[in-house]
Amino acid sequence: MPCSRRTFLSLSASTLASLTHPAFGKDDARLRYPFEACGRWGYIDREGAVAIAPRFDLAWTFSDDLAPFKSAGHWGYIDRAGTEVIRARYDEARNFRYGLSPVRLGDRWGFIHTDGSFAIEPRYDLARSFQDGRARVRVGGKWGYIKTDGSFAIEPRYDGANGFNEGLAPVQIEGKWGYIDKAGTIAIPARFAMAQSFNESLASVLVGELWGFLGKDGKFALAPRYAKTGEFSEGVCPVQFDNKNASDGSGNWGFIDRLGATIILPRFSSAGKFDDGLATVVDRKSLSYITHTGLSIWHSKSACSSTV
Repeated sequence: MPCSRRTFLSLSASTLASLTHPAFGKDDARLRYPFEACGRWGYIDREGAVAIAPRFDLAWTFSDDLAPFKSAGHWGYIDRAGTEVIRARYDEARNFRYGLSPVRLGDRWGFIHTDGSFAIEPRYDLARSFQDGRARVRVGGKWGYIKTDGSFAIEPRYDGANGFNEGLAPVQIEGKWGYIDKAGTIAIPARFAMAQSFNESLASVLVGELWGFLGKDGKFALAPRYAKTGEFSEGVCPVQFDNKNASDGSGNWGFIDRLGATIILPRFSSAGKFDDGLATVVDRKSLSYITHTGLSIWHSKSACSSTV
């Protein structure tokens, strides 16, 4: 599976001091990248220094200047300085967008403000972060989409759903996936085995056993030929090429551009999308952040010993 937005740089205590950090074209002291050090999570800045010391059980990426963290079995939120601004009291938490974040208490999901108070009381079976002004929620086994005020923009009626982006969302209808617009009108008929959200005007869909990329007109911009895909970001996308493209089948993830040209040759065992100029990749057992040129900025090869 590709590294998701929650993928991390895993570092042992012995490798924290050995991080290399070449100069970046843009220095943003506010950027934070999550990493794990021997079972504890913290954040590195873009220069490679530890900005927030590893002290969390889990920690995800920042959005709206807040990041979810897990401590002692519960979830809360920190700011970019590492200050706990919403104490850990939720059973599960996602990212803030539009000033709202889905959280779970018991078996129900609701949405909180950035001060931790509930904007939408827990009442959903499942909920995900807002995208494009809509959040997907599941009620009674069916998916629909709500607005930021909690009212339904599209009533629950889909067997499956992914997030809105660029005005369209993938939904599952009678076992097949297609795309709807914000009015709930079918924009691209349901005919795919699986479908992901649009990013940079392209969306990956599964046909048979291979993934390709659609344009918003429903036509293939890149024909199905990939074993797996990530999503486009910053002009490139991680894809898993067929095993025959790798010498041993273990390093067949690389990166393509919007025309399908290979930008970074397949050599990783998994790869995530670019975010703020860096992407997470796994090269055999080494977890790294790389630049658009494929240069490894931070990586770890050391495993934690039982004494750490």
